[in-house]
Amino acid sequence: MSEKPVIFTTLGDAGGIGPELVARSLLHEDATAGVIRLIVGPLKVFEAGCDVANVAPDIPFFDDADSALASRSASAFIDYNPSGIENPVLGQSTAAAGKSDFDVARLGVTLFNDGKIDGFVFAPVNKLSLRMGGSGFEGYKAYIADALSVTGSSAEINTIGHLWTTRVSSHVSIAEVPGHVTKDSVLEVIRYFDRELRRFGHRNPKIAVSGLNPHNGDGGMFGREEIEHIAPAVDEAQKYQLNVAGPFPPDTIFLTVQQENYLGVVSMYHDQCQIATKLLGFDKGVTYFGGLPFPITTPAHGTAYDIAGKGVASETPMVNALKLMRRAALTAKGVPL
Repeated sequence: MSEKPVIFTTLGDAGGIGPELVARSLLHEDATAGVIRLIVGPLKVFEAGCDVANVAPDIPFFDDADSALASRSASAFIDYNPSGIENPVLGQSTAAAGKSDFDVARLGVTLFNDGKIDGFVFAPVNKLSLRMGGSGFEGYKAYIADALSVTGSSAEINTIGHLWTTRVSSHVSIAEVPGHVTKDSVLEVIRYFDRELRRFGHRNPKIAVSGLNPHNGDGGMFGREEIEHIAPAVDEAQKYQLNVAGPFPPDTIFLTVQQENYLGVVSMYHDQCQIATKLLGFDKGVTYFGGLPFPITTPAHGTAYDIAGKGVASETPMVNALKLMRRAALTAKGVPL
């Protein structure tokens, strides 16, 4: 392993805005100061992204990770294209893009197992492309967790810098949500969230927990999840000396969070937190996956097929994903920020 943390970064879906964002992120050297950045993917896809972004990359190119790491370059590109993708089709999901993207994910896991990388930043992927390309997993995180035999909680966490959110259930139908809201599941996510926030230097993170039903169920008239599961989970977490409170009514929790300076919010389902978070900072948001042997970050937005290739996409979330990874990787190495 290198003395400096090594961050493995991808180009994302070849048909989306990922390649151009990665190219433009090279203009922000502060985002990876003190770490080594390996950008991995098909060279032609990267070159296409550079053309769209109007960026001339001033980094060396290699055919394998060993050569790139031996060069001691602060940033390097590894041309990795086992699927042979040539000219990416912009603006739509394709099997070619999905297969290429999944190939890169597999390489990242191999390099981690070989002790060569410390963190993983991926540009936006497309779940349909991945499925069309042969992946049987929902996305990168699910594949990596399976490949590394991770069975504990690794829920998605989103941050816009001053606010962090996570949820008890994620990519499931609304009809399935109540079945996921149990005392054990809520408590597990609270403890996981507290642990991951501490990983970023927050010593006693203040966490608010949302209810599930309108008006927190109004004493059980509109649902009993708050009474039977969520409140008992919060009480149990407090016994562990965690700085957590709730449940708060879902429609006002983000007002409470702003007024009372909470750092984090645990929601019960995807849109309960994602709508608020994206309103507060869609052009800044980062998704972080904890609970894995190495940290993973990605921009909170998707592949944005509608603007791919137009050169108008903001690189800010990609840069923020790199900065968050830098913070995690340096902190893990005991390097002062």
